[in-house]
Amino acid sequence: MPRHRLTTLPIALLLAGCASAPQGPPPFDPTGTYEYNASVEGMAISGTMAIDGVDGAYGGQLLSDMAPPIPINSVLVDGQVVTIEASGPQGPLTIQVTASGSSLEGTWTMAGMSGPFSGTKTN
Repeated sequence: MPRHRLTTLPIALLLAGCASAPQGPPPFDPTGTYEYNASVEGMAISGTMAIDGVDGAYGGQLLSDMAPPIPINSVLVDGQVVTIEASGPQGPLTIQVTASGSSLEGTWTMAGMSGPFSGTKTN
């Protein structure tokens, strides 16, 4: 192999290692107030959800006319996927949604039940 190729090869490998894949959007910031809609055994439920705190220590609550306030115990953000763990009226409530702009779309599960969940960030 000619000498100039040997000296340029390490430089080419170094530059290739510096190239990075396109960055996606920053992790979703879940803090704020949302208007939400869910379906529970065919019944439509709407209300508000408030999330506050900082990454690793989010909290808040879900409010509706159908149930007492539901405390949010934790919120985990993985890019645009948000998992909310709350203390539902029939046990642990998990809401998993994907954020797109100010909209959330996903599902909820609690006590063997599940259904769709959507929300819109209002502030």
